[in-house]
Amino acid sequence: MPGPHSVLFACTSNAVRSPMAEAYLKHLHGKQIYVDSVGVKSAETDGFAIAVMDELGFDLKKHKAKTFDDLEDTSFDLIITLSPEAHHKAL
Repeated sequence: MPGPHSVLFACTSNAVRSPMAEAYLKHLHGKQIYVDSVGVKSAETDGFAIAVMDELGFDLKKHKAKTFDDLEDTSFDLIITLSPEAHHKAL
């Protein structure tokens, strides 16, 4: 059974969980599927998340937080919500 062709990770601020998940999935399958992340609201990327991901070889310094309203396309095969607020907004 084939997997999804596009995945969206969503959390509250698009500053910690969703950009980290986006980076991991892009690393694992970025050439085969489209991966993006958003938040209910946007915030600066958390410095601790940047440091942790840097230790693992991922660069989050250039991540620009965005919200659901910033999405150009909302047709994702799979939306993974990482907070109750994001789940509510995704519905």
